[in-house]
Amino acid sequence: MLCFWGQPRYSREPFAPFGYELFLREGEPDHWRVPTDFSQFTAQQIIDLLIRTAPQLPKSTPNLSINADIDQFVDPKFYLRFAQIKQQLPTVNLAVELTEHPAKHPIADTQLLAAARSFDQFGMRVILDDVGSGDNNLARIELMDPYVHEYKFAVQNFRPAQTLEAILPKLTYWHAMAKQHHKLLTIEGVESVADIAVLSHYQVEMLQGYFLGRPEYLPAEA
Repeated sequence: MLCFWGQPRYSREPFAPFGYELFLREGEPDHWRVPTDFSQFTAQQIIDLLIRTAPQLPKSTPNLSINADIDQFVDPKFYLRFAQIKQQLPTVNLAVELTEHPAKHPIADTQLLAAARSFDQFGMRVILDDVGSGDNNLARIELMDPYVHEYKFAVQNFRPAQTLEAILPKLTYWHAMAKQHHKLLTIEGVESVADIAVLSHYQVEMLQGYFLGRPEYLPAEA
Protein backbone atom coordinates (compact mmCIF):
# COMPACT_ATOMS: atom_id res chain seq x y z
CA MET A 1 0.00 0.00 0.00
CA LEU A 2 1.36 3.42 -1.00
CA CYS A 3 0.70 6.93 0.18
CA PHE A 4 2.25 10.36 0.03
CA TRP A 5 3.47 12.34 2.97
CA GLY A 6 3.84 16.02 2.23
CA GLN A 7 6.11 18.68 3.70
CA PRO A 8 4.86 22.23 3.19
CA ARG A 9 6.92 24.76 1.29
CA TYR A 10 6.59 28.50 1.93
CA SER A 11 7.13 31.42 -0.40
CA ARG A 12 9.38 34.08 1.08
CA GLU A 13 7.78 37.27 -0.23
CA PRO A 14 5.01 37.34 0.78
CA PHE A 15 5.43 34.65 3.42
CA ALA A 16 2.66 32.18 2.62
CA PRO A 17 2.08 28.46 1.92
CA PHE A 18 3.29 27.61 -1.58
CA GLY A 19 2.78 23.86 -1.92
CA TYR A 20 4.12 20.48 -0.85
CA GLU A 21 7.12 18.29 -1.49
CA LEU A 22 5.72 14.77 -1.71
CA PHE A 23 7.44 11.73 -0.19
CA LEU A 24 6.41 8.16 -1.02
CA ARG A 25 5.71 5.90 1.92
CA GLU A 26 4.55 2.29 2.02
CA GLY A 27 2.84 0.17 4.64
CA GLU A 28 -0.49 0.44 6.44
CA PRO A 29 -2.56 3.48 7.56
CA ASP A 30 -1.25 3.21 11.14
CA HIS A 31 2.35 2.49 10.21
CA TRP A 32 4.07 4.05 7.21
CA ARG A 33 7.73 3.44 6.45
CA VAL A 34 10.34 4.86 4.09
CA PRO A 35 10.78 2.44 1.15
CA THR A 36 14.13 0.71 0.93
CA ASP A 37 14.13 0.96 -2.88
CA PHE A 38 12.24 3.79 -4.58
CA SER A 39 12.98 2.37 -8.02
CA GLN A 40 10.54 -0.47 -7.34
CA PHE A 41 7.66 1.94 -7.99
CA THR A 42 6.60 2.61 -11.56
CA ALA A 43 5.68 6.02 -12.91
CA GLN A 44 2.11 4.80 -13.37
CA GLN A 45 1.84 3.86 -9.68
CA ILE A 46 3.08 7.32 -8.70
CA ILE A 47 0.77 9.08 -11.17
CA ASP A 48 -2.26 7.07 -10.03
CA LEU A 49 -1.52 7.96 -6.40
CA LEU A 50 -0.98 11.59 -7.35
CA ILE A 51 -4.34 11.75 -9.14
CA ARG A 52 -6.06 10.38 -6.03
CA THR A 53 -4.16 12.65 -3.62
CA ALA A 54 -4.00 16.06 -5.32
CA PRO A 55 -7.77 16.78 -5.21
CA GLN A 56 -7.71 16.38 -1.40
CA LEU A 57 -5.16 19.17 -0.92
CA PRO A 58 -6.05 22.84 -0.31
CA LYS A 59 -6.77 24.68 -3.54
CA SER A 60 -4.60 27.54 -2.24
CA THR A 61 -1.44 25.41 -2.52
CA PRO A 62 -1.47 23.93 -6.05
CA ASN A 63 2.31 23.51 -6.32
CA LEU A 64 3.49 19.93 -5.83
CA SER A 65 6.89 18.31 -6.33
CA ILE A 66 7.82 14.64 -6.43
CA ASN A 67 11.26 13.13 -5.97
CA ALA A 68 13.02 10.97 -8.55
CA ASP A 69 16.38 9.27 -8.24
CA ILE A 70 18.49 9.67 -11.36
CA ASP A 71 17.81 6.10 -12.54
CA GLN A 72 14.09 6.88 -12.58
CA PHE A 73 14.59 10.38 -13.97
CA VAL A 74 16.41 9.20 -17.12
CA ASP A 75 14.27 6.13 -17.77
CA PRO A 76 11.89 6.79 -20.73
CA LYS A 77 9.45 4.29 -19.21
CA PHE A 78 9.31 6.66 -16.24
CA TYR A 79 9.33 10.16 -17.68
CA LEU A 80 7.17 9.52 -20.78
CA ARG A 81 4.32 8.46 -18.50
CA PHE A 82 4.04 12.06 -17.32
CA ALA A 83 3.20 13.39 -20.78
CA GLN A 84 -0.55 13.54 -20.06
CA ILE A 85 -0.39 14.61 -16.42
CA LYS A 86 -1.42 18.21 -17.12
CA GLN A 87 -4.60 16.97 -18.77
CA GLN A 88 -5.41 14.82 -15.75
CA LEU A 89 -4.49 17.48 -13.17
CA PRO A 90 -5.01 20.80 -14.98
CA THR A 91 -5.04 22.95 -11.83
CA VAL A 92 -1.86 21.47 -10.31
CA ASN A 93 1.62 22.88 -10.93
CA LEU A 94 3.81 19.79 -10.83
CA ALA A 95 7.58 19.61 -10.51
CA VAL A 96 10.07 16.75 -10.40
CA GLU A 97 12.98 16.96 -7.97
CA LEU A 98 16.11 15.19 -9.17
CA THR A 99 17.77 13.84 -6.03
CA GLU A 100 21.49 13.90 -5.36
CA HIS A 101 21.75 10.12 -4.91
CA PRO A 102 24.32 8.35 -7.12
CA ALA A 103 23.15 6.29 -10.08
CA LYS A 104 23.17 2.50 -9.96
CA HIS A 105 24.50 2.41 -13.53
CA PRO A 106 26.50 4.88 -15.65
CA ILE A 107 24.33 7.71 -16.98
CA ALA A 108 25.19 9.50 -20.22
CA ASP A 109 24.80 13.26 -20.53
CA THR A 110 22.44 12.70 -23.47
CA GLN A 111 20.12 10.67 -21.21
CA LEU A 112 19.99 13.44 -18.62
CA LEU A 113 19.27 16.08 -21.23
CA ALA A 114 16.58 14.02 -22.98
CA ALA A 115 14.77 13.44 -19.70
CA ALA A 116 15.01 17.06 -18.51
CA ARG A 117 13.84 18.30 -21.91
CA SER A 118 10.87 15.96 -21.84
CA PHE A 119 9.74 16.95 -18.34
CA ASP A 120 10.04 20.60 -19.37
CA GLN A 121 7.99 20.02 -22.52
CA PHE A 122 5.31 18.24 -20.48
CA GLY A 123 4.89 21.37 -18.38
CA MET A 124 6.68 19.96 -15.32
CA ARG A 125 9.26 22.14 -13.61
CA VAL A 126 12.65 20.50 -13.03
CA ILE A 127 14.24 21.06 -9.61
CA LEU A 128 17.77 20.08 -8.63
CA ASP A 129 17.52 18.85 -5.06
CA ASP A 130 20.34 19.33 -2.53
CA VAL A 131 22.69 21.23 -4.83
CA GLY A 132 26.29 20.91 -3.77
CA SER A 133 25.59 17.50 -2.23
CA GLY A 134 26.05 14.08 -3.77
CA ASP A 135 25.92 14.07 -7.57
CA ASN A 136 24.07 17.37 -7.99
CA ASN A 137 27.35 19.16 -8.52
CA LEU A 138 28.43 22.07 -10.68
CA ALA A 139 29.03 19.92 -13.79
CA ARG A 140 25.49 18.54 -13.72
CA ILE A 141 24.03 21.96 -13.04
CA GLU A 142 25.77 23.51 -16.02
CA LEU A 143 24.77 20.60 -18.26
CA MET A 144 21.08 20.77 -17.36
CA ASP A 145 20.85 24.56 -17.12
CA PRO A 146 18.38 25.15 -20.02
CA TYR A 147 15.75 22.88 -18.44
CA VAL A 148 16.16 23.51 -14.70
CA HIS A 149 13.82 25.94 -12.95
CA GLU A 150 14.94 25.76 -9.31
CA TYR A 151 17.77 24.84 -6.96
CA LYS A 152 17.25 23.54 -3.43
CA PHE A 153 20.01 23.99 -0.87
CA ALA A 154 19.72 21.56 2.04
CA VAL A 155 21.10 23.05 5.24
CA GLN A 156 20.28 19.82 7.09
CA ASN A 157 22.81 17.86 5.03
CA PHE A 158 25.62 19.64 6.88
CA ARG A 159 24.20 19.29 10.37
CA PRO A 160 24.97 18.51 13.16
CA ALA A 161 28.63 18.57 12.22
CA GLN A 162 28.46 22.23 11.21
CA THR A 163 26.61 25.25 12.57
CA LEU A 164 24.44 27.36 10.30
CA GLU A 165 27.06 30.11 10.42
CA ALA A 166 29.71 27.66 9.18
CA ILE A 167 27.46 26.67 6.27
CA LEU A 168 26.86 30.25 5.13
CA PRO A 169 29.78 30.39 2.64
CA LYS A 170 28.29 27.40 0.80
CA LEU A 171 24.84 28.98 0.90
CA THR A 172 26.25 32.27 -0.36
CA TYR A 173 27.83 30.44 -3.28
CA TRP A 174 24.60 28.71 -4.32
CA HIS A 175 22.60 31.88 -3.77
CA ALA A 176 24.91 33.62 -6.24
CA MET A 177 24.67 30.66 -8.66
CA ALA A 178 20.88 30.84 -8.61
CA LYS A 179 20.96 34.56 -9.39
CA GLN A 180 23.54 34.07 -12.13
CA HIS A 181 21.53 31.30 -13.79
CA HIS A 182 18.14 32.94 -13.16
CA LYS A 183 16.80 30.06 -11.05
CA LEU A 184 14.52 30.02 -8.05
CA LEU A 185 16.21 29.03 -4.79
CA THR A 186 14.72 27.13 -1.86
CA ILE A 187 16.51 26.77 1.46
CA GLU A 188 15.65 23.48 3.17
CA GLY A 189 16.34 22.61 6.79
CA VAL A 190 14.89 25.69 8.52
CA GLU A 191 14.62 24.46 12.11
CA SER A 192 14.36 27.46 14.44
CA VAL A 193 13.64 31.15 14.88
CA ALA A 194 17.41 31.65 14.93
CA ASP A 195 17.64 30.06 11.48
CA ILE A 196 14.98 32.44 10.18
CA ALA A 197 16.92 35.41 11.57
CA VAL A 198 20.21 34.34 9.95
CA LEU A 199 18.57 33.44 6.63
CA SER A 200 16.66 36.72 6.46
CA HIS A 201 19.74 38.25 4.81
CA TYR A 202 19.28 36.01 1.76
CA GLN A 203 16.67 37.01 -0.77
CA VAL A 204 15.52 33.51 -1.66
CA GLU A 205 12.16 32.54 -3.10
CA MET A 206 11.17 29.71 -0.76
CA LEU A 207 11.83 28.15 2.63
CA GLN A 208 11.21 24.63 3.92
CA GLY A 209 11.97 22.85 7.16
CA TYR A 210 10.69 21.26 10.36
CA PHE A 211 10.26 24.66 12.03
CA LEU A 212 7.80 25.65 9.29
CA GLY A 213 6.10 22.29 8.89
CA ARG A 214 6.94 18.62 9.27
CA PRO A 215 5.96 16.00 6.69
CA GLU A 216 2.39 14.83 7.26
CA TYR A 217 0.22 12.04 5.94
CA LEU A 218 -1.85 13.08 2.91
CA PRO A 219 -5.07 11.14 2.43
CA ALA A 220 -6.01 9.87 -1.03
CA GLU A 221 -9.31 8.96 -2.59
CA ALA A 222 -10.10 5.28 -2.30
